[in-house]
Amino acid sequence: MSRTTQSDHKDAQLRRTAVKRYRAGIPAAEVARQLHHSRSWIYKWVHYRNQHPWTRFRSASRASRRHPNRLSAKSERRIVRLRQLLMRHRQPRLRFASVGARSIQKEWCRRYPEPAPSLSTIQRVLKRHYLTIQAPKPSRRAYRPHPLATYPNAVHATDIITRWITGGEVVQTFNTVDIYSNDAYSTSHAHKTAAVACDHLLQTWQQLGVPAVAQFDNESAFSGGNHPWVLGKVVRLCLYMGIEVLFIPLGEADYNSPVETFNHLWAQRFWGLHHLTRRRDVSRVQRTFLTWYRSPYIAPRQPDTPERMRLGAQLYTLAAREATSLPSRLPICVGRVHAVCRVSPEGQVRFLNQSFRVGTRYCERYVWLTLETAHRRLRIWYQVRAGAPWKRLKTVEAPLSEPVKAVPKRFARLHAARRPSVRP
Repeated sequence: MSRTTQSDHKDAQLRRTAVKRYRAGIPAAEVARQLHHSRSWIYKWVHYRNQHPWTRFRSASRASRRHPNRLSAKSERRIVRLRQLLMRHRQPRLRFASVGARSIQKEWCRRYPEPAPSLSTIQRVLKRHYLTIQAPKPSRRAYRPHPLATYPNAVHATDIITRWITGGEVVQTFNTVDIYSNDAYSTSHAHKTAAVACDHLLQTWQQLGVPAVAQFDNESAFSGGNHPWVLGKVVRLCLYMGIEVLFIPLGEADYNSPVETFNHLWAQRFWGLHHLTRRRDVSRVQRTFLTWYRSPYIAPRQPDTPERMRLGAQLYTLAAREATSLPSRLPICVGRVHAVCRVSPEGQVRFLNQSFRVGTRYCERYVWLTLETAHRRLRIWYQVRAGAPWKRLKTVEAPLSEPVKAVPKRFARLHAARRPSVRP
């Protein structure tokens, strides 16, 4: 309805007519009789016209001016102050705390007796005060299969983050995250070689437990170099422990989102808030950060802290004597090595420094490659969407140059009762 139509509303026109006739000299009783209203109604609008010369005689809104469920200005100021408090990180208890709505709600419960506002209300207040960052909407892409992480230690994702301390000394930090519980373990080193990666994994398995699947990106420290059909030291270590290996798509770090989220939190709450001058100081502060991360911190899209998410689960941790009694050269053991690859426009995928043709009909789609060391064969699978049956596209002979040995019994027993985390 336009403004002109609203101003000429029937009631507004009637009030305007009453005032006009009264000011023309017609008695109020006569105007009331003509318009079928009382004299008090005539005098009301005449008096209102004298007080508001520019009125259009429209009825005021009857909406309630008081909203009992509306957030008070005092509560809104509290939310902004808590956000500013968390951003400063001055208190030891808030040394690594995040600054999102969940942390503000938790700090409110700690400080004030009144019930805390909901997460959506806190988010609206932060947005109103320009204290949030709008993330860009992700673009649509083809379906990418993921391993199942339905229990603690089903899948461990490992990544490396590089930083420099004052003086130019480099720090290579290896971060491993349990995808189910978001529990994490982190170690810092001077280099990112395969030997250092194995040392990190052995320490992680002693702390978090032995996983069913170890997920890596395509760093040379994990993949094993540039020679075709060669399994690197990290892959051999995982197979020796009875752990399946999964390599994520090349150049797609978002596939590794749990560990990338941890990397961002680590860089923001640990590296960004501490001025470190010696590499040995990194490990000391890192232990404090991990203690905070496991207990009070709740990761995004997680119902509880990592520590509570793992309560009651049967975890198989690696003993220290088992970590130190490994053979000097690890053999290739019976197991499976997986990779998720995007098919190139030419219809090919690359795995273990070898190219395999899949077909142009699968261009820009994702396929699942599985190397079965026991049978010395590589199988390529395709799944159109989550929950759909797998389709085997191709089987290729894998010419491994070494004999394949069985997994030691003490490690094979760890995985006997576990549910499979990888389908193909």
